[in-house]
Amino acid sequence: MIPTPHDLDPCPHGCGELVLWTITEHGRRMAVDAEPHELGNQAVFRTGPGGWRSRSLDGADAPRLAPWEHRYKPHVATCTAPRPAQPAIPGLGGGRPRPRRRAPARRPIWKAR
Repeated sequence: MIPTPHDLDPCPHGCGELVLWTITEHGRRMAVDAEPHELGNQAVFRTGPGGWRSRSLDGADAPRLAPWEHRYKPHVATCTAPRPAQPAIPGLGGGRPRPRRRAPARRPIWKAR
């Protein structure tokens, strides 16, 4: 089943494309492209009014595509919006790394005479 315009939302990253939000097998939200794609690796099906589920078709143990499912591509694979740079992690110094200090020279335990 192809989603209706009511099911689609604009890309959250700002590329301007419409995406379909699904719930994965693990209960996470995942955006897929609005149109089915024959090379997609996600099996998507409708669970009810406004509900969409997806599961991966990758892996040796993944079941085949069922008759009620369609192949879709994850939107993250086709999104053209630039990704924001990861902010600096607080407490890790964020700048140039400090030069490494050399270990102090070891003193011999005994002197050879």
